[in-house]
Amino acid sequence: MSRLVTSSVCGVALLLIGISLPIIQSVTAKSLRSQTVQSPKKRSIKPAKSGLLPFFDQDNNPVTVSVPRNRKVDITPVPPQLNAFDRKVLNTCGTFGSKVGTIGIRRLLAESPQVVQQIKQAVGGELFLGRRSENQFRDDLITIWSDRGAFEHIFCGQIRGSNQIGGLHFVGRYLQLQNQGIAGRLPNNSKAEEVIDGEIYTLGVEVRQGDRVVTKDSKKGYSYVSNAQEILIDATRAFKSFRNTSNANRACLYTVRDSSAPPFKAVFVKTNRAIVTFYPDATPKPNEASCE
Repeated sequence: MSRLVTSSVCGVALLLIGISLPIIQSVTAKSLRSQTVQSPKKRSIKPAKSGLLPFFDQDNNPVTVSVPRNRKVDITPVPPQLNAFDRKVLNTCGTFGSKVGTIGIRRLLAESPQVVQQIKQAVGGELFLGRRSENQFRDDLITIWSDRGAFEHIFCGQIRGSNQIGGLHFVGRYLQLQNQGIAGRLPNNSKAEEVIDGEIYTLGVEVRQGDRVVTKDSKKGYSYVSNAQEILIDATRAFKSFRNTSNANRACLYTVRDSSAPPFKAVFVKTNRAIVTFYPDATPKPNEASCE
């Protein structure tokens, strides 16, 4: 009896194997063909979803923009490479539209003492007269970056209504929002677009949730060559060098110098105690005051 059961089981097993093998071979062949068709890319990024236009891609696709007027330019450079501190900054930002307070900034700086030291060295050891100890400098750094929401504004971006996005001037945030399928370039917006190849990209942005546009802005922009640490250093240096003794906003032009690109101008705005904004400008006002 046991032999009969065993024989029956073996027969069924062999029958199933006979049926399964062609299916497995078919699936395997399809998978191999699919892998063969796909062409490798230099860097792996997630495509923009819901029909969003990408900020970055691997293609050289020149288009007509407002600046420069005499030639087409590629407004979608290859994705930037982010470093460990860039990713820490993005973690501090959280989801788009989140608030970033002093606790988050303090935690970020506590986890990155080498960044704080480089900023301190760049501004001559103090931000306010006589406050040179490590704790005093870190507290002052947190103050100038949080009192007017500059960190959230510059690095993360803010929802200010259906047709306005505050800030959003960190290239890493653009990459993150594209990878998450949350944001993309605003279509039909060439009149507001300005490009200095490999340095400054000024463009419109739309943020979506599913098929619904949450917010959009026709003119946003970022420095392609500035990582998060460099933005912190440059804006803090501009704060220290540009004198403003009032609570009112005052603006100046700061010269960004990077080893990988020619110098370019950035708009810096401050009060006497805080940074307001800092962003690159492809068409700066010629009569604007200098920060230096």
